[in-house]
Amino acid sequence: MVRGDRVYPLTIRITDWRIGLHPQVPERGNAVHFSYRKTATSALPELDVQVAVCAVDAADVVLLCGVIHAQQADPRIEDGDSWIGPADLPRSLSDTARVVLLPDQLRPGLNADDPKDGDGYVPPAIPGPGDRLRSA
Repeated sequence: MVRGDRVYPLTIRITDWRIGLHPQVPERGNAVHFSYRKTATSALPELDVQVAVCAVDAADVVLLCGVIHAQQADPRIEDGDSWIGPADLPRSLSDTARVVLLPDQLRPGLNADDPKDGDGYVPPAIPGPGDRLRSA
């Protein structure tokens, strides 16, 4: 994970994903269920690190995004799972071709609004449905 030009001692990777009905709201249609593994190689520099996770189609167009949190108190290696959706969208989450993580820290920091204590980091916005991600 990165915050500006600083690399965090944290790796998160998607280990599996599938499309299906969310068990709590099956009447709302498909959602994307994904599993992930967080690995911290040392203590995190912040209490809470947030990164975006997005369901994208074959052309890398965002269908919907969510957030994964990693906290200082978490174990060094932790497996988890979560859902993206369901949601009323212009396109169905059934069009998901990949689930990707965006490596940028989404939180600006504890003192972001304080001009004397803020470090100037401006986090990226979470992409919305229809945004195209750059492919490397």
